Amino acid sequence: MDKTLELNNKRVLLIDDQKPFQVMLKGSLLNLGAKEVQVKSTGEAGIAAYVKNPHDILLVDYNLGSGKNGRQVLEELQVRGLMKPHTLFFIITGDNSRPMVLSALELQPDDYLMKPFSHRVLRSRLTRAYKRRMWLKDVFQALTSHNYEDCIKACEKHIATNSRYSNYCRKLQIELYNKTGQLHEAEKAIKELLEDNSHSWVFLKLAETRLLQNSPEEALNIINHILKRMPHAIEAQDLKTECYLQQQQLEEALNSARDAITMAPFSIDRQTRLAHIARDNGDFDLAKQAMNNVLQIARKSVFRNAEHLCNYLRSILDAAENSDTPQQISKYQTEATMELQRARYDEHLLHADISFEDLESILLSRIDSFNGRLREAQHRLNEVVGDDLANNREIDRNLLPDVIAVLLDVGEYEKANMLAGQQAEKVKLDSYTLKILKSRMAAAQKQQDEFFTIHRQGAEAYQAGIYQQALNDFRQSMELAPLNSGAALNFIQAAVRYTEENPKATNTNSLKKECEQCFKVLEGLQLSDSHTQRYEQLLEETEELGLR
Repeated sequence: MDKTLELNNKRVLLIDDQKPFQVMLKGSLLNLGAKEVQVKSTGEAGIAAYVKNPHDILLVDYNLGSGKNGRQVLEELQVRGLMKPHTLFFIITGDNSRPMVLSALELQPDDYLMKPFSHRVLRSRLTRAYKRRMWLKDVFQALTSHNYEDCIKACEKHIATNSRYSNYCRKLQIELYNKTGQLHEAEKAIKELLEDNSHSWVFLKLAETRLLQNSPEEALNIINHILKRMPHAIEAQDLKTECYLQQQQLEEALNSARDAITMAPFSIDRQTRLAHIARDNGDFDLAKQAMNNVLQIARKSVFRNAEHLCNYLRSILDAAENSDTPQQISKYQTEATMELQRARYDEHLLHADISFEDLESILLSRIDSFNGRLREAQHRLNEVVGDDLANNREIDRNLLPDVIAVLLDVGEYEKANMLAGQQAEKVKLDSYTLKILKSRMAAAQKQQDEFFTIHRQGAEAYQAGIYQQALNDFRQSMELAPLNSGAALNFIQAAVRYTEENPKATNTNSLKKECEQCFKVLEGLQLSDSHTQRYEQLLEETEELGLR
């Protein structure tokens, strides 16, 4: 098991965009006896080559020009489940900046080589990584398959024999105990280690376990000691942020999250966490910046999709809607429309899973509704999803939160609540979008409750034949929700019955104006079949009674 690595039966894939380095490293590998060395200049081409015929060793430069970088190559192979258990993955770079190094190491490549390196160093590092990979073959097989229980058992076997990699297995085993909720087992393993082991990673795992056991204060004390000794321990910094969040210390959590981003900024999860915490602290501009960072990180990664663009646009509008001055509002709204125009021509941002035209219309509808241009907002919304709303069809999940926001703004509360209910049952939204949506629903709740109370009183008065009272109630409900189609229909119907019952009433002209206003609300809307029949009937009845 401890034999020296033999390359004469190994296939190597080198991904680097610099021709001189390609030639030099390929020569070194062939001199070391490699069976075959395939060279690719882009991350995309490298992934395709690996998928077609998986290699034994991948040597990937971090900076690969305009395409995917080395970190994103490793990330995609891992996320898509393409990485074979026997494959060694090395990241190579000439950039030793700490944020880049930490971000790359977070994905746990087999090793990390700084340029320039010698022929001897290359062979030594490959041999070391190969030995570990072969010795722990059963561990990596189970880990790659996400079979955590088998992986825990494999680790136990290596720990019991006190193999040279037993510490690695102990650490992995504790991580998997925590991941699978076996906190008692994790604590037991940690206590055994603490008897004769003072490695920082043991204390780090203890802090992680304590946090999962809902003991954030104890976890925080441990983490602070670790960070004093190892100020750039990114895992400890992330745990520190989570400790503050569990203690509801939002300002401290924000400062900790900022520190974590400074250490290792190229993580979607870390940037999203910062956006959450910033928003909870009322720093909507920082939240927007974090969501922009998520978009930029995702552009060339395996996580590339329209959701990140939509989230960034929402974060901009969220900042606008929580701004103090008209100038700030205008600045953010302009930023949103400009970002949308950039997206139109950026192949990395938008894909076939969403219509750009629909996204643009919904975005402009949100801006219109927030600025009080409710009819324009309603018109744009109706063009995109009017037919879907009328026929209770599902709305594109990428547009759904914004459609609900516009419906709340124009006062179509029944439709907004119906879509929110569908979302809760069927549509899984990302955590940040869900947070914004819940905030919008909560902000509209008071006015919505008042609307439904008064509107219900109007319906009850109408059923009781008290049409004057019904008119007053529906009139008040429309003051709260001027473009509510149900209230508009109900007002017209109450006006018809009131006029039929009081043919010589002196307020017919004012009722006529109000009915005409209600018909304008309904004009061009795509109504359900039952509402369409009602609408057409009311058109005839109001004409007969001189109400339009």
